[in-house]
Formats: sequence, C-alpha cells, structure tokens
Amino acid sequence: MKNTVVTSVAATLAVIAAAIGGYFFCTDAMFDGVELYVTIPVYIILVVLAAFADELVHEGAHLIVGLICLMGVKAPKIRLFKSSSVEVFPYGSRHMRARMAVTAAAGLFFDFLLTVLGVLAIAAPSVPVFLCVVLPYALYTFIINVVPFEYKSGKTDGLVTWELITNKPTAQVLVAILKIQGLQHSGKLMRELDEGLFLDVPQLPEDDINFIILTQLRYEYYLAVGNDSEAYKYFLRYKDLVGYLPVEYDDYEGMKDSDVDT
Repeated sequence: MKNTVVTSVAATLAVIAAAIGGYFFCTDAMFDGVELYVTIPVYIILVVLAAFADELVHEGAHLIVGLICLMGVKAPKIRLFKSSSVEVFPYGSRHMRARMAVTAAAGLFFDFLLTVLGVLAIAAPSVPVFLCVVLPYALYTFIINVVPFEYKSGKTDGLVTWELITNKPTAQVLVAILKIQGLQHSGKLMRELDEGLFLDVPQLPEDDINFIILTQLRYEYYLAVGNDSEAYKYFLRYKDLVGYLPVEYDDYEGMKDSDVDT
C-alpha cells in the first residue's frame, strides 16, 4: 500500500512538473509567433525523449560508477516506468560495503542533478528553458528510487544504500556475497575461500533475497570442498526458497537438480 502511495505521489508531482514546464516552454521568447498547436506537441515529444535519456543517465551512472569502483557492472536493462537494473560482478573484497553503497547511490545522485537542472530551466533565466523537458521523468524516478521501500521487483536504490550505510543485517549478508563473488572473479577457487565468509553472518528472514543467494553459495561451497551432505542440505533449502525471488528474477535458473549427486 505504501509503495502505491509513493508511486502515485511521484506520478502526480511529475504531471504537475510537466504542466509547469510546458507553460514556460511554450511561452518562451524563442517561440514568439508560433501557435500552441505546434509548440505543445513538440514539448510532449521532447518530454518523452527526455524520459529515455533520463533512464539512460540513471542506469549509466550505476554502470560508470560501478566500473570505477571495480564492481564489474554489466550493461543495464532499460525499462521506462518499470524497474530497470544493473548486475554487479565485483573484483576483490576490500572496502566492499563502501564500493557497493556508492554504486547503488549513483543513479539517485544523477536523478537529483537532472531534477535540479529542470527546476533551474524554469526558474533561472540564464538556463535554457528547453532543458525543463528533463524534469518530469527525472523527478518521478528520483522519488520512487530514493524512498527506502521494497517493491515486487526488488529494493529501491534508496533502500539498498540506506541498508549499506547503516550496516543492516541484510547488508552484511550482501557484502559477504559480494566478497565471495569478488574473490572468485579475482581468481580464487570456491574451495579456497574461508568458510567464515559463508557462515559468519547474521540470520535473515527466509524471504530476504540476500539469504536466498547466500543459501545457493553455501551449496556451491560445500559441493566444491567435497562435503556432499552439507551441499545437499543447502540444495534442498534453496529449492524451498526460490518462490520468494522477486519478479525480476523470473528468468533466474539457479541450481539444477543435476547439479547435486543424491
């Protein structure tokens, strides 16, 4: 219910911003003598195009900052008015919490900058008024992402960042997962990793996405070290948990029955 309220508020404010921006855009001096039936469609088209650009900036910020932070970010999936996402495949294990927090917050930071730019285009004579076309979608995206909520598609950037900054239990598990992946991507074999990385973490609710991923990694670890009984235990546990995966993991295959010797 709270998620719906936030989305509705964000959409309402975006429409208001679009209306205000449209007024200043269509009455700007550069359109003197041009009829509204021409300027209004032009404005609407530019706002739609700006929405695509805003989404590229948001996900591109995650991508670029993630690459700088050695988070091994892959090209994002871009979806307007839906949850876009980037995948991280980090390298190394040092300063992982800070690196992930900066990567998660990058999209929010650039959404905020675009929102400010849109406001300045309306309020500041020195800023070209046509830049107000970035305001509606940037404002909408910033609001729905900055609020620390979890939607059906997963956690917002704001929630992930807040959990990392405050070192919540779920963030501690996330950091452990990223360290495991980072060490593997740096050349370490699964069997060479410290068992404490998999076990010395807080207990989470079974529907927490980080608990589910860690369960799979525990299976892979024990399988790698030759502890088949523990591996099979976590294999069965993981199979019980996959139903909790967010909708954006619908195409996530996870472990196959053939992965474990019964």
